[in-house]
Parts: sequence; structure tokens; C-alpha cells
Amino acid sequence: SAHNKSPNQAVLRWHIQKKLIPIPKSSNYNRINDNINIFDFELTPEEMARIDALECGQRRGNNPLIYNG
Repeated sequence: SAHNKSPNQAVLRWHIQKKLIPIPKSSNYNRINDNINIFDFELTPEEMARIDALECGQRRGNNPLIYNG
């Protein structure tokens, strides 16, 4: 909220600042617009560290290495 951005935008921005490549997907115009509007702010080192601290060493979703087609 400090940057007037959504949590999704903050996470995408975190990826960019970590030099990772996020691959967001949506067919919803508003979400597509939100996904691209992450280049007009920067997370502080403290904010980056707070997001980094969320890592618990476990996956949050499906394993991308296993195709369940």
C-alpha cells in the first residue's frame, strides 16, 4: 500500500528487482494492465527483505516439472 500498488504488482516488482523473469498470465484487461504497471515504482531494501523472509523452502503450487496434461 505504500506504493499504491496491489500485492500482485508488488510480487511482480520483487521478481524484476531480483532479476528473475515472471510470466504473468491473464485474459482480464484490468489484470493485464496491472501486470505491466510495475515499472513506475521500486521496492525498498526493507520491503525486498520482508518478501524474501516469506520463503519457507516449500512449494506453494503444483510442481512445474510434472506435466498433468
